[in-house]
Amino acid sequence: STQSTWELQAQLQEFSIALHRLKARGVALPPPTDPEEKRERRRPVKKEPAAKSPATRRTQEQDQQLTAIEILMTNIQANMSNLELGLQRPELLQEGVAEECRRHLEKIQVILSIDLPQHAAFEFITMSDQLHELLGLHDALFTDAQPDEVEAEKEAEELRVLELEIEEEERLCEQKESELDTLKRQRSDAEQELSSLQEAARQHALTQAADANKEQRVLQERLTDSLSLVVNLKQSVMDLKHQLRTASVEQRAANTLFTQQLQASMGEYPKLVERARAGETKAFVTLKKLYAVEVSTRKKLYNKLQELRGNIRVYCRVRPLSQKEIGQGSTSSVTYPSEGEIVVKEGAKQKAFEFDMVFAEQAQQQEIFEDTKPLINCVVDGYKVCIFAYGQTGSGKTFTMQGPPECPGVNRRALSRLFELVAERAETETSTVNVSVLEIYNETIRDLLNDHHSEKVKYEIKTHPVEGQYVENLTSFEVKAVEDIDQYMVRAERNRSSGRTNMNEHSSRSHMLLYVVVRTKNLQSGVVTVGKLSLVDLAGSERVGKSGATGERMKEAQCINKSLSALGDVIASLSRNDSHTPYRNSKLTHLLKDSLGGNSKCLMFVNVSPASSNANESNNSLQFAFRARGVVLGPAKRNYK
Repeated sequence: STQSTWELQAQLQEFSIALHRLKARGVALPPPTDPEEKRERRRPVKKEPAAKSPATRRTQEQDQQLTAIEILMTNIQANMSNLELGLQRPELLQEGVAEECRRHLEKIQVILSIDLPQHAAFEFITMSDQLHELLGLHDALFTDAQPDEVEAEKEAEELRVLELEIEEEERLCEQKESELDTLKRQRSDAEQELSSLQEAARQHALTQAADANKEQRVLQERLTDSLSLVVNLKQSVMDLKHQLRTASVEQRAANTLFTQQLQASMGEYPKLVERARAGETKAFVTLKKLYAVEVSTRKKLYNKLQELRGNIRVYCRVRPLSQKEIGQGSTSSVTYPSEGEIVVKEGAKQKAFEFDMVFAEQAQQQEIFEDTKPLINCVVDGYKVCIFAYGQTGSGKTFTMQGPPECPGVNRRALSRLFELVAERAETETSTVNVSVLEIYNETIRDLLNDHHSEKVKYEIKTHPVEGQYVENLTSFEVKAVEDIDQYMVRAERNRSSGRTNMNEHSSRSHMLLYVVVRTKNLQSGVVTVGKLSLVDLAGSERVGKSGATGERMKEAQCINKSLSALGDVIASLSRNDSHTPYRNSKLTHLLKDSLGGNSKCLMFVNVSPASSNANESNNSLQFAFRARGVVLGPAKRNYK
């Protein structure tokens, strides 16, 4: 019918389009052959047979078979071309072409059953497929038979599979191209890295060569210097030999002269012996006096040197024996060989120590303060000064630092001197004085001028760029005279922790620190300096078994010994000049950081007991003070606001 004809033509058109797509994608398809070209194709030239060997005859037979196959293939291609042309243009379709193609298809089936070369078999298979497709289109186009839908779907499926394979091939090609680009980049990177390594190797070789040349020049210079030295040594040896000969001649002459003079003086020897005996006693006394003066001068110069270097100055004070110690049969275990020296006898052993000053039992408070007075002058000049007392419980620290009202100690006298200086300089300078007092009790900071303690107030140690270490939220009062400070000190003593032990009836159970800050303004230049005086009364070190402390006193003693041990670690670290000093191991050392290791002048009183029963504790205190004396703080500087 007309509709079937149009459908076949549409299928033919789709098939033609598919063929063109396959050709565009590079799929090799046999081109249609023109019948005229086929007729004009050159026929194989037949060769005259010749009488040859059986092998030659077999070769000729094979050649004839191949020629026949080529002729058959040519005919098949010609008929296929005619049939293809007829399908595209029905008016040009020759009669009998379809039947001829069917016969060719049968022949191909027969030929494929025999042994053929691989390329010939491939071409016959291709022709068979093409003949099947063309004959199927011919039957569908020129007969009334319905198209085989299953075959059409199969062909469509094969086309889709073919398209998928083509897409997969294209994807693989793109992947290979990407891998090729990656390999090219890797090759480029490798070449660059190789070039860098070669350049580094070249530079290394040049550096080694330069170093070798430099070492060679140095060795050559050393060799030249050595040769010159050898020549000079040879000349020196010759000169020395000449001088030795000359000296030998002179020595022999001197020996001869001395022998003559000795023989002449032997007669006067008894007279000289008598004169020497007469003047020996007088000379010895004079020599002893001169030696004492020399020792005193040496110590003064040494102390001045220590002050210039900024060492911690150490004064030793020995208290008198108490009535209790005398009643217990204790005797004095200390002696004073010379000024600034003290010797402690412990059993059969004796140990000597030397300090800047040593004050014996009879020394008075005023005498001790006279050597401390120069440091107080520095406070008004804008320097930081720290004075503290160290020693075992009951050695007289609190008496030295505070003292009773009728015999005041260093604190009271230092503050009096401070206000005297402020009054003397009133015409050229104005000064304000502020005072604060705190104690460190069981590693806790307590404000002794605040009668109403609150757990909510936190006392934390801070660092001020000018004033150094200070305690946040600590009460501070401005004072105009030393009497004002006396009132605050009474309040502080009332609030301070103390207790009774076997070694001291009124033992300080905390470290007390009195801070005095002096801000001075020069009326002419307007320069403001800030000086700080830190007066520290340390709690006494003690052995728990000897002091008889129990309960709360035991806990206090442990905290005191821990903080004093931390102070000893800081002193030892400073004396060794370690890179790190453990100031933060206790609140005490943290507060004394700018006094022990900063821009400050520091004076330490080491208080000892002379009692033989306390010889061991006295030795420990003196040993600690001796280490502290070796700490170099460096020259102190004025603090400007």
